[in-house]
Amino acid sequence: MAKNRQRILDVSIELFNQSGVVAVTTNHIAQALEISPGNLYFHFRNKEEIICELFDTMCEATYSVWRHSSEQEDLPPPLELVERSFEVIWQYRFFHRESYHLRKKDPILAKKWRTYVLKTMRLLLANYKQWVKMGVMRPVKDPKEMQMISELVLITSISLFQFFESPEQPASKKHLKQGAQHIARLLKPYYSDEMQGSLQKYILK
Repeated sequence: MAKNRQRILDVSIELFNQSGVVAVTTNHIAQALEISPGNLYFHFRNKEEIICELFDTMCEATYSVWRHSSEQEDLPPPLELVERSFEVIWQYRFFHRESYHLRKKDPILAKKWRTYVLKTMRLLLANYKQWVKMGVMRPVKDPKEMQMISELVLITSISLFQFFESPEQPASKKHLKQGAQHIARLLKPYYSDEMQGSLQKYILK
């Protein structure tokens, strides 16, 4: 049972990424899996349930990238975590392309989205404090400025594909690197003096 459920989720991601959520129906998913629609409905009542479960999985994957102990001395550098986070965004890029439409249509998903945003921002702030301790980044004393930084990082990340894509030219994985470089440039004023050289190389390479 669990294996069949996971197959439905895996094929749904592939179809949603390829054609968009609106164009894909549960019949399309069942056909791609070579199962009956009734078999699919045994696991999921409708397409919205599939999307919600995929969103939950995406959230956990994102949290696992940013979730580290506050006492962890070998916390990976910020841009390494940004790149890992972008890999998750790439895997679930259909959602980031169609986020507003999907949330507007489904109030349950809209509520999940708000939780995702708040939790991700908390994780970003916790890691920032640790990077300050490690001498990677400068301390920011103003809580409002710190809030703005975390919001800008998140806004840039989740709008990546909306910015780069067009109907004629879908985004590709090369845009993940460009997105990470944009985040690096955004964070440059907050890096310590010792890290400025390596950061500049990352931005320009």
